[in-house]
Amino acid sequence: MVTIVSIGFAQTNSFDIFTYQPPEFFTKSELPSRVQFNLANNDGNFCTITLYKSLPSKKDSIQDLMSQWNEQVVKRLSKAEKKPAKTITGQHLDGWASILSIGNFYQNKKKAVVMLHSFRKNNITACVVFAFSDKLFKGPVETFSKNLHLIK
Repeated sequence: MVTIVSIGFAQTNSFDIFTYQPPEFFTKSELPSRVQFNLANNDGNFCTITLYKSLPSKKDSIQDLMSQWNEQVVKRLSKAEKKPAKTITGQHLDGWASILSIGNFYQNKKKAVVMLHSFRKNNITACVVFAFSDKLFKGPVETFSKNLHLIK
């Protein structure tokens, strides 16, 4: 008797300083400054994951974070909070210092969550923004985050 075992490998893609596995069922769009993944359900719930191209960093990581929050959250998302409600510092990913900031915004009069994950190393900074309207997207966000890596 022969048993055949099939092992699937997720494709790894790269953009700028990031390597990642694209989330299943999401639509991908690319510009020179960013890569974005979108998924919208018929009920109006949505999830967007955006990787932004790295830039020269400012004097300190909090300045980088607030600049990213202003540019990628406040200016792009409807009625986004001017400052994150919660910020988690002291984390590292692949040798990069990371800061995770969480806040809210409104999409079609419905409160939604935004998370900005900021990375900094050797005078370079970059970020990933997760925006979603329902807890059902927590799984895809966590899976994407777990499979996200930065160049060393």
